[in-house]
Amino acid sequence: MAFGLGWLAVFAAASGAFMRHRTTLIPNRPAAALVTSGIYRYTRNPMYVSLVLLYLAVTLVLDSWWPVVFLPLVVIAVDRLVISREERYLAHAFPGEYAAYRERVRRWV
Repeated sequence: MAFGLGWLAVFAAASGAFMRHRTTLIPNRPAAALVTSGIYRYTRNPMYVSLVLLYLAVTLVLDSWWPVVFLPLVVIAVDRLVISREERYLAHAFPGEYAAYRERVRRWV
């Protein structure tokens, strides 16, 4: 229950920040703005943090421990295959602003 509520809270905060800045949630669409406020002051990837919480919530609902064993591999894959690509895009689209943001805010938490 706690992981599910955590997922909902983090995802709502992240998607709400995107809506306020009128930029897309879809990673392969051009960003209209670099979101650095709200939950993005604490983590550069709150949506991926929320997905980890959702993964754990589903694991508990299914009453199964074995998916937790694979969670580190899932996180590494997302970090290497998705987040690194997004960060290259943001560094190119918002060079100075994104560099400063990266210095201030950690990738995960």
